[in-house]
Amino acid sequence: MLRIADRALPAGTLTTLARLQAKVDAGADYAARVVLAKSQWDSKTSSQAKKAAFQSIKNNLDHMCVGPRRCAYCEDSLADEIEHILPKDVFPESTFRWSNYLFACGPCNGPKNNRYGVVDGGAVVEFIRKRGDPIVPPPAGPAGCINPRSEDPLELLDLDLGGQAPGGETFDGTFNFMPAEGLGADNLARAAFSIDVLGLNREVMCVARANAFGGFRARLAEYRIVREQGGSEAKLARLRDDLLETHHLTVFAEMRRQRQLLPEINALFDAIPEAMVWPLTKSDN
Repeated sequence: MLRIADRALPAGTLTTLARLQAKVDAGADYAARVVLAKSQWDSKTSSQAKKAAFQSIKNNLDHMCVGPRRCAYCEDSLADEIEHILPKDVFPESTFRWSNYLFACGPCNGPKNNRYGVVDGGAVVEFIRKRGDPIVPPPAGPAGCINPRSEDPLELLDLDLGGQAPGGETFDGTFNFMPAEGLGADNLARAAFSIDVLGLNREVMCVARANAFGGFRARLAEYRIVREQGGSEAKLARLRDDLLETHHLTVFAEMRRQRQLLPEINALFDAIPEAMVWPLTKSDN
């Protein structure tokens, strides 16, 4: 999971979002606004203007995806659902807020659903609203789940790639996400909560990341050979672009960050230093 580069929406799309949000905000109280958020969201494509606005939103979210059109959380499955980072059933005031959207896949978006927690005293206290409970707002406080639109997930998370210890002993990677070393209690709790809520360490994800690691290593080796043999700039650019359109770019980001622990990878980056600065996220253009 990487930070997502922002992108501006067209003025007309923002106007449509503002009108829809105003209808939600007109609710007499919080409970009424929760009901309105659901009804307005369910009818978000009920007119040509709204259809056009949400097609624009999807197009922009597609452009913002890291690598190919893949889920912002797992980077594995096709991103085909507009995810509310802050759940609309908990934060109706953010139902139609552009900065609250990202593209996710069903296997990530479904389990996350309305799960939300607040950081309090070095722990994340989950806000749970069961069927029949009073519809009340969540407690105030920092959100427990990482928001890849406003923060860099890799400041809170490390990906276990394995590597070589100073004494020469080697360790296989689990390709699990773990809380980053040196975090304070609040961020440690946020990292653990995010891993749990998003299911980042599902077995199938770890297998996919391990495969991606081998793929990135092979692509770097191919690029190095072509470069050393005097390959054209156009061919090198194609090889670079092919790599950057691969799933699981977080694995590549961590290969760069952890290169000193990975002798074979370190040698590749020494030979092709430009690969250390290839942009992993897309700019606003």
